[in-house]
Amino acid sequence: MSALSVPSDVPLPLSPTQAGLLAQLVDGMGAGALHWLSGYAYGLAAQPARAPRWLHAVDAQAAQPRATIVYGSQTGNARREAERLHRELEAAGLPARLLRADAYPQRELADERMLYLVFSTQGDGEPSDDARGFVEYLAGRRAPRLPGLHYAVLGLGDSSYPQFCVIGRQLDARLAELGAQRLQAVATADVDVGTIAAPWQAQALRDARERLADATPATTNVTPLRTPASVAAATREAPLAAEVLANQRITARDSGKDVRHLELSLAGSGLRYEPGDALGVWPRNPPALVDEVLATLSLDRDAPVDHDGTRLPLAQWLGERRELTRLARPFLVAQAERAGDVALTRLLDDPQQLAPWVAVGLVLVVLGVVGGVWVGVGV
Repeated sequence: MSALSVPSDVPLPLSPTQAGLLAQLVDGMGAGALHWLSGYAYGLAAQPARAPRWLHAVDAQAAQPRATIVYGSQTGNARREAERLHRELEAAGLPARLLRADAYPQRELADERMLYLVFSTQGDGEPSDDARGFVEYLAGRRAPRLPGLHYAVLGLGDSSYPQFCVIGRQLDARLAELGAQRLQAVATADVDVGTIAAPWQAQALRDARERLADATPATTNVTPLRTPASVAAATREAPLAAEVLANQRITARDSGKDVRHLELSLAGSGLRYEPGDALGVWPRNPPALVDEVLATLSLDRDAPVDHDGTRLPLAQWLGERRELTRLARPFLVAQAERAGDVALTRLLDDPQQLAPWVAVGLVLVVLGVVGGVWVGVGV
């Protein structure tokens, strides 16, 4: 039965064209969306003089080319980079839209002309929760041919895992397989995201300027369903120092896991934590660990370090701005090159042998390279 099937003796107060458009509109809608649409239509009937100003106008501007940015993010890093690109495109006066992967209308993919994908890879090669449907759709048989599409992909991941940025690589390869034209090589960002993301975004902006220069950003009068929260001053680069109100273990005493319930105060911050948000926590390294690293390297704890335009004592920089309890592949590569350590270089080429080192996670262990001789445990 179609969505508009009614008994033959019941007159339908719609023209055949209107009925067809309505059938297309409700096709695939869930119960919640249908209930909302019913209430919205009832409200229009009660106030026929009021136009639905908050809906995006469908006019000639809608047919103009635009850039679409789709992101899949688990912890907020991919979303943040996608939002940054969106802001840059808008600041340049270019038409662009930003969508989370699970909110992207898949049937519109065939009509896209410029697409930017920013997707993270979780664990050992899994997409983020909000990206599963999009990834499966694009990999499946229902995905359309895309000969008119130009695209670029930014993948985020952790090179300590064997399947580093595999989701981004798969999306890039699949779009090319479907006939889309690659604007730039897929970029794979490690834990230090900005070093890879920034040049990728700069190239994306240049490509958009070249291809969308004649397009005019769509302008509509939009009445939001709710007033958006004000932009908070706290950022990844300048995080908020929040008071811990509660720290309660919620696993049993004999459990091998230590899972905690934490409550943080946002009083006076202007922040609003809402469903779908991700919380990033910037802990400080234990002072004893910082002292061990300094002693191992025979460095002066008060030596000045210039970091992002700020000068800090070395001990403070290590304690607050560096990760000393988790290993990342770029650090291991740099350490192998600087120490000239052949054994560590071989280790980096073998994911199976590298895994135990990543599990140990302490930077201090890797710093046990003296005179080119690897003295860490397990090797």
